[in-house]
Amino acid sequence: MSSSSAANDLSQDARKLKDQAKEGAARVGDDAREELAKLRAQVEKLMAERVTPALAGAADQVQDYAERARASIEERADALSETVRERPLLAVAVAAVGGYLIGRLMGGNTYVYPRDQR
Repeated sequence: MSSSSAANDLSQDARKLKDQAKEGAARVGDDAREELAKLRAQVEKLMAERVTPALAGAADQVQDYAERARASIEERADALSETVRERPLLAVAVAAVGGYLIGRLMGGNTYVYPRDQR
């Protein structure tokens, strides 16, 4: 065997290995794309079957709580309005005491001008 034929054989073997590697890589890439497509389909199915209905149920529940809270607040506001209509002097007295207490808590020092420090 001559060195040129040995070099040609090695070159051909190298090309074959290179082609086989390309084919193998292409197959692996195709398999990976196929697996990713399957996984994507499974995730989409899971979202459609479980997550979306759960979110819809949670949204309905939140809306129900909000409606109940609104109704409760309206009932209490109506009851307070009725009490004020029935006893206006008591309502004014309670408002005055509440205002005084809030003013004392928030104001601290009630002097307009600072005292002389001697």
